[in-house]
Amino acid sequence: VIEIVGGLVSFTHDLIQQNVYEEFELHQRQNLHYDIGVFLGAKVFANLTSTETESLEIRFDQMYISESKSAGESVISERSLLSIATDHINSAGPDFIVGQPQKELFAKWNLLVGKEMANISNFGSALHYYEEGIRFIGDGVWLDEYITNGKKLCFGLYEGAAAASLATRKGDLVEYYTSFIFQHASFENSLPSWIILMLS
Repeated sequence: VIEIVGGLVSFTHDLIQQNVYEEFELHQRQNLHYDIGVFLGAKVFANLTSTETESLEIRFDQMYISESKSAGESVISERSLLSIATDHINSAGPDFIVGQPQKELFAKWNLLVGKEMANISNFGSALHYYEEGIRFIGDGVWLDEYITNGKKLCFGLYEGAAAASLATRKGDLVEYYTSFIFQHASFENSLPSWIILMLS
């Protein structure tokens, strides 16, 4: 039913894994996803300074989980690990997460992964992560502190979602996401969003 190879446990068939997964109650599944996501996320951010984490300027291509590797051994990059961690947190969902600071943290994870997906031109996935981040913070969380310098949480998520919507030819979503930016940002901060809207 399961195989253990090199310390990793895997199911011999996807249907077996799905049946085992469905045996858990919803709250147990959410708790499991949350625990895995937090554990993996801690691995990603363990070596970062608080300044790097706060600025959201993480150079994924220069970071690796494994410091030493033998020939032929694959190395899991921080980018991949953060994507996996974020997927688990998203599977737990914002309703499972208690407290706004944690929800904002996981929204930041989605913003980081969304940016990385956009950087490799995977705009469908980028849009997914931006939308998940928005789900964690909710529509009503726009505060002035979020939109300074165009790098803060709400502004980054909504602008990213608008740009990814444009790239995936979803004009209705472009209008939806840019409307939040126009309501809450100065004209100067919202200028890129006006361009996105005009291109849609």
